[in-house]
Amino acid sequence: MFVTAYYARLSKPIALGMLVFSVICLAGLGLITSIGISVGLFSLVVFVLAWIGQFWGHKVEGKKPSFFEDIQYLMIGPAWIMGFLYRKWGIKY
Repeated sequence: MFVTAYYARLSKPIALGMLVFSVICLAGLGLITSIGISVGLFSLVVFVLAWIGQFWGHKVEGKKPSFFEDIQYLMIGPAWIMGFLYRKWGIKY
């Protein structure tokens, strides 16, 4: 709820897109639960794999992760991706 409010301050269309994405993620978690997989274990595995991928990507780039300098980048990153998709799909935001 707070994250959606933050995105709404930036852009209402971005906030709507992020809300839709969040609902899809929650539906996916419901599916994971319904087939008997532990959400906690699944989340931990995804988290670890994502961090490994991120640090590998930063090593390839030769740059350190910028979110170590500013926690706000953790919030801006998903909105930036949504903006990229909107531009690709021709949606104004």
